[in-house]
Amino acid sequence: MRAEGGEWRGDGLTVARQAPGAWSYVAEGGKCAQGKGCSAPGETEAREAARPALTALGLAGAEVGADEVRGTSRVVEADPEVDGLPTDGWSTRLQLASGGEVVGGTGRLDVPRTATGDRYPVRSAADALAALNEGAGKDGTAVPVSRARFGLAARTREGQPVLVPAWLFSVPSQSATLAQTAIDERHLGSGEPRHPGGPSSAGPGATSRSVPPVSYAVAGRELSLRFTGGVCARYRAHAEEKGGQVRVHLTEEKEPGKVCVMIAKDLTRSVTLDRPLGDRTVVTTAGKAVPAA
Repeated sequence: MRAEGGEWRGDGLTVARQAPGAWSYVAEGGKCAQGKGCSAPGETEAREAARPALTALGLAGAEVGADEVRGTSRVVEADPEVDGLPTDGWSTRLQLASGGEVVGGTGRLDVPRTATGDRYPVRSAADALAALNEGAGKDGTAVPVSRARFGLAARTREGQPVLVPAWLFSVPSQSATLAQTAIDERHLGSGEPRHPGGPSSAGPGATSRSVPPVSYAVAGRELSLRFTGGVCARYRAHAEEKGGQVRVHLTEEKEPGKVCVMIAKDLTRSVTLDRPLGDRTVVTTAGKAVPAA
């Protein structure tokens, strides 16, 4: 392995030097590395072939799915449990081809432990679903869900990935799970590294809501989101990378009672992905596709 900027690289493997060590792997050799002369294995075969790698990563007891096929490989996805709670956005994904050959993958080297000390009020599933629908856009279409589970979702706090309480909504029409934070997102701070003595969140009583991005641009692993916002609000952005999608979340925070001129302007916020976007689709919190700029 060799150090390049903030990453370790070698033999098709890239690992972030900063914990929790997001990693990606692309096979550089092997029979099926180029996708020629191979076919995607069945679900049972893929699960069995992935078991040793998942065990080595500490995911032996994780919830595993294997229904996604990408070209000549099948994706095995493992979502860890933390203190008995399901997680979203902290997946390990392995791409397996014929004969159980691993041809790619992404994940993190560590599963976070439960933090103690901080306590926050939790919103109900109904309130979380209302917030999710508010962020769906201006057409007023509600997100049809079939199930709600209380769990943990990947978010960013002070520039670091964390798992926070969230409601996980199953959406059959999209074969997807949408996560909506179960605590007021102002408790997560600005989403940027905090400077000593600087503020970490909006003031007491601040309100927050989701804002759908208008378009996106990408350069390497940097994903820039363009949207329309007010001049006196604060905006944070984070992304969940899962399957062939990158789900982006924009949150607006306002101080109640603050006098502010009513002017809207074009704004941009950026997030750094675990790996280049590639052919993945960028979608809103509610699962709607975001067009490229």
